[in-house]
Amino acid sequence: MKVFNFINHASIKTEYGGLSCITDPWYVSNAFGSWVQAPSPNENDIFDLIDADEKVGVVISHGHDDHIDDWFISKHLNDKIFFCSKFATPGLEKRLTKKLGVTTRPIGSGEVFGDFKFNQFVNPDFSEYDAVITIETPDFLIIHANDNWHKWPENMTNEIKKISDKYNEGNIFLLIQFGIADCFPVNYEGVTEQEALDIINGRFERYLKATESNMKSLNLKHMYYYANQTYFKYKECKLNGLSMYQISQKFLLERGVKHIQLEPGMSVHKGHKITKGSSNTNNIFRYSLIALENFINEEYKKICNPNEYIAVRFKTLDDEVSKADINYIASHEVWKRILNGNLTLEAIIIGGSGSIITPDININRRNHHMFVSKRSYIAQNMINLKGLSFFREFASIKNLNKK
Repeated sequence: MKVFNFINHASIKTEYGGLSCITDPWYVSNAFGSWVQAPSPNENDIFDLIDADEKVGVVISHGHDDHIDDWFISKHLNDKIFFCSKFATPGLEKRLTKKLGVTTRPIGSGEVFGDFKFNQFVNPDFSEYDAVITIETPDFLIIHANDNWHKWPENMTNEIKKISDKYNEGNIFLLIQFGIADCFPVNYEGVTEQEALDIINGRFERYLKATESNMKSLNLKHMYYYANQTYFKYKECKLNGLSMYQISQKFLLERGVKHIQLEPGMSVHKGHKITKGSSNTNNIFRYSLIALENFINEEYKKICNPNEYIAVRFKTLDDEVSKADINYIASHEVWKRILNGNLTLEAIIIGGSGSIITPDININRRNHHMFVSKRSYIAQNMINLKGLSFFREFASIKNLNKK
């Protein structure tokens, strides 16, 4: 029996009794202005959520941006029921109800959604505004610990154990963060590369010790790591070109740690069996970027002189440049703001939020840029109207090559 699909970061989807439950959706928007999903969720998982006509409950553990995608929620989940942690102050509830306009049911001392039962557990000595949430069904238990990597106090562990003791170990799934969720030490001046790596590995050592302590306190043999799939631009220490996520995986591999790192497209079954989806699936970021390329190229090919047609290619800073095409190059953060309709391509053409590389051929670049500028406003309007559904019409079009 499948228990849940892993979507990305701290988000899973579990189904039971004809209902679905997802946790902490952060799929397409930047968090804290600069964090991006790395890896990005698979496009088929995201469109499965968009297309879902079944009753869906959304569990929100806490109010950090990498656990609440305001844009995605407003475009695609605004008719769902939200179950959120209840804290001492109502900031999380207000964000959901007043800003996003969704129906919210605070979990508090317990909430029920069909055969799902939710409870929350807060360690006030660690954070008063983060909660471990248990998701119970008659057949399995998910302990959605999200960012609570710290060693839990005995009274909190005992309360969770009262629930977990109802299940056998093969039906209990402890999901907990393993990764650094802040910019220390990589964006702090005066820290050398080696000092930064030493600090990071020291933090990982503490995370490993604390998370394994929680697992053993619950008498569990299995644990899953997640809530660490992010990337932002490191300004002081480059970490040998590796993301924090990659460094955390290197740390676990070198120490022979067997706890499973969840990856987009992975499904977890009773008995802790793992299956993986197709490797041919695009992530939602690349899917959308290619679709926007096609939206521009398809129309330009219709209106230009066939001998003067040239395609655009949208690239991130790490991508290889296409020598035969016009390359628009920008960071993931900028592209995400374009893909959710916050910016247009003029942010690159005029605003300097990226760079443009053109091939050494005789074309009228001004006319091409003017066309792209106008077309990008149409894209922006359609994205704001349809959300990610806009990209579906154009993602299936084969990339147009220069004649």
